[in-house]
Amino acid sequence: MKDLQGKTALITGGGTGIGLALALQLAACGCNIIISSTNSERLSAGAAQIRSASPNTQVLDIICDVSSRSSITALKSAITAADLHVDILVCNAGVTTSGPYHQHRAQDWDWVYGVVLHGTTYCIQEFYPDMVTRRSGHIVINGSQAGMVPNWVSLHGPYTSAKAAVHALGAALRPEAAEYRVGVSTVVIAGTQTEIMKSERSRPERFGEPLAVEVKKRAARRIPPEDVASQIVEGIKEDKGWVATHPDLKERTKQYFDEILAAYDH
Repeated sequence: MKDLQGKTALITGGGTGIGLALALQLAACGCNIIISSTNSERLSAGAAQIRSASPNTQVLDIICDVSSRSSITALKSAITAADLHVDILVCNAGVTTSGPYHQHRAQDWDWVYGVVLHGTTYCIQEFYPDMVTRRSGHIVINGSQAGMVPNWVSLHGPYTSAKAAVHALGAALRPEAAEYRVGVSTVVIAGTQTEIMKSERSRPERFGEPLAVEVKKRAARRIPPEDVASQIVEGIKEDKGWVATHPDLKERTKQYFDEILAAYDH
């Protein structure tokens, strides 16, 4: 999708972090912007920032809990009511928990899978068919290095496995979508300066109390969200199947896949 002027981008989890940075950059490219989130205060602040940076951009901020299929349906209705359709879908919303597998409760798994995996599939089910009909569009699935190399980071079991699943979803969808002139980019994101470790503040009541496990903070190189956003914009424009934000992790990724490939020799 070389020309982004006049396109409409929907970014879930767009009120802060990578989502907001991407919204600002896509707005600068001439896109209409729709951001969604579960927190009205952060969402409104993000929308105000986009409007200030790009005064001529149409910006919608819509409360949406991507772990709820009905909330995604309501989001689609609100977009249609605004006489817009989604050209660029960015499945960015993400949450995580911290703690050993055996200390995670059923509701912890349900919440993380609900946002990271089901939220992605619900959005694709809702917006992809329209792209097929128009034979135009682009889907961005924000994954994680933790899902690409699941034994790289421990104590995030639900998040790691859910991100591995969305990688598979993106890879499987891309060749099919290409037949309808719809691009799919899966983004492998590593350490970024975001607030994902504060995810529990957005946990809906139906998923119970936060998981209270003390975990030592892991040292990591974290890049600005703007750096990730610029790589995603390039991925959309160049129709890249994969975008990897941290080139320095290539060797660690190769080591993991070499271990798998070695199993085929026995």
